[in-house]
Amino acid sequence: MMSFKIPSKIVLKKIFLLCLVFFTELSSADDELILIQAVSTTGKTFIIRRGAEEGVSIGQESLFTTKHSSFTARAIEVNRNLSLWQLKDKRGAVPFAKNDYVTFTNNIDSIYTEIPKIQLAPKEELVFKEKGFWNLQGSYTLAMSESVSETEDEKTTARVGYQFEFIYSRHFQVHWEWGVGLRLDRENATIEDPGLDVPTSRYMLTAQILYHFENFHMSDDNIYLGIAAGYGLSDTTINDTVSTGTTMALPIVKLGYINRVSATYSLYFEGSAEALAQTESFTDTEEQTTNIVNSKFSIGVRF
Repeated sequence: MMSFKIPSKIVLKKIFLLCLVFFTELSSADDELILIQAVSTTGKTFIIRRGAEEGVSIGQESLFTTKHSSFTARAIEVNRNLSLWQLKDKRGAVPFAKNDYVTFTNNIDSIYTEIPKIQLAPKEELVFKEKGFWNLQGSYTLAMSESVSETEDEKTTARVGYQFEFIYSRHFQVHWEWGVGLRLDRENATIEDPGLDVPTSRYMLTAQILYHFENFHMSDDNIYLGIAAGYGLSDTTINDTVSTGTTMALPIVKLGYINRVSATYSLYFEGSAEALAQTESFTDTEEQTTNIVNSKFSIGVRF
């Protein structure tokens, strides 16, 4: 009959201390799940989105881990946001491709603990973090077409203006972002016969949804595409008489470029087209609807 010997208190204490050290090392490892930006055709070098701002330096050695393997690499080129790494073991090749996720850690001795870690949770939960932004932008507008209800002749020869918009946006998924904001428009329409300059003001609430494409190679900059809408009040002054009403912008189609200047703020440049409908009337007249198709160029700061 097999018998079991109960470990002594000293042995149990040593086992407890070893476990404590192990889990302390495991929890304190400086590890992060990162996206592979590019892999060379030879498989010997690769690029990650982690650069000098995150403390990476040329010559640094770090550990990279997938679900099935772990290896060390050395940083051979580093800029502010990205770094180029080379395998230490020149006989092998990296076991991943562009857009794969791997675990990055500076603790090279943790090679035996990193492989299980990457399987503990879905990579989407570990990598992506929601983030909010404030966006302040100015726009120059030029009308491409205009029509007024219950009139046949086109009297407006030119309509130009500017807009200011303050937006709060939230990057809620890897590629998606929503935003809401306040917008102020100032436009001036030139009427040929009779010769008049007709100013218009609009005050709108806006909402938008943006799709962010992948970042450029060796950069945190990216292009985005979006659609937006707005609704609010408008007023137009003709010969010192003011007509008032409501205005709606739908749809607004946007194509933009975000330039990450630093870790805290970015500049963005945006081209867009919008369809505007403003319905106004004087105190003693019936309502008229002016339909305008605007082209816009915007510059903004994002922080």
